[in-house]
Amino acid sequence: MSGVALPRLNPAGELRPLVPVALAGLEKMQDPSGLFSHKSLLEPQGTFVNRGVDPLYTAACAVGLHSCGETRRSPHTHRAARALDALLDRERERDPAVLGTTLWGCALAGDERAPQVAQRLIGSLQPRQSSSMRLGLALTGLARWLAVGDAAAAVAPATRTVAAELERRFVARAHVFAATARPPSRNPLLHRLTSFASQVYPVLGLCELALATGTEPPSAVGRVCDFLAEAQGDRGQWWWFYSTTKRRVMEGYPVYSVHQDAMAPMALLSAGRVGVGDYARPLIRGIRWVGGDNELAQSMVDPRAGLIYRAIQRAGGDADGFAGWSRAQRWSVYRGALAGRPAGPARELEMLRESRSYHLGWLLVAAGMAREAA
Repeated sequence: MSGVALPRLNPAGELRPLVPVALAGLEKMQDPSGLFSHKSLLEPQGTFVNRGVDPLYTAACAVGLHSCGETRRSPHTHRAARALDALLDRERERDPAVLGTTLWGCALAGDERAPQVAQRLIGSLQPRQSSSMRLGLALTGLARWLAVGDAAAAVAPATRTVAAELERRFVARAHVFAATARPPSRNPLLHRLTSFASQVYPVLGLCELALATGTEPPSAVGRVCDFLAEAQGDRGQWWWFYSTTKRRVMEGYPVYSVHQDAMAPMALLSAGRVGVGDYARPLIRGIRWVGGDNELAQSMVDPRAGLIYRAIQRAGGDADGFAGWSRAQRWSVYRGALAGRPAGPARELEMLRESRSYHLGWLLVAAGMAREAA
């Protein structure tokens, strides 16, 4: 109808039912130390089991719990405070991704220790040696801290350095960010490949910096976001590995739930906030993949357990191996990259029935962003 404004699509409604699942899961995933688990799963008899702890996952959970719209005195923000305390006790931590995400959490919490975290992060930065994923999270933390107060003089030079390094990694012919600054010495072939995570976190960091400084993001952000949306699968899959030599998906599997309902929304909603584009339709398709509109026609969500299962993968994948691949799958991808040939179709797929705590933390962040956009 001419002159009638159509309602604007927003993924907030798709994410809303997943928020209580995430909160219930995180309640079970926190270690007595305050750190969150590396992975969680149900044993055959139905017992909820946590295995290991992970500082980066913990920082993501702290950010998520502070982003979920609860009051500062809720049990959820109490869990976030315990997580930040545990992270800040790790005085030898030098991982820029952990420190950047911790700084983000401190900025959200109004934690007075944020300046010390910022200085530790700046002191640990080695932009040319860090992965794009780690630099993206470092930049996000610095930008979030830059936005909250009188931090400009202390952190602005570092934010410019990290942002410039990420911009240098944009590969125009492929519309992606390279995963590293140069070919890894042990396997130069990996420089022909880059991951979904290597796109999401740089996009997020560069958009957060644009928001903090009131500037436009670099053009690379829009080109990456447009390519990811263009390459999305017919069921809304956000694929896993891309070529750096041309615009092409090299290996789609595993398809991770965290990409579908958390990481893609975090990046593309941030891009929308700085005027890059409207990606609501592909985001909604991606979230519905988690609910069962996927290759196996099975929901990835177990609300009673508080678990969202990790992935749909090629049969025989190795959840703890590089990129979630078995050794044979890994060499198949490497041979394909050397020949410029994408991986073949997946003949047999299976669900990976474990969950990672950072997924639930990032989901809460994504839900908060979608709520603000709505």
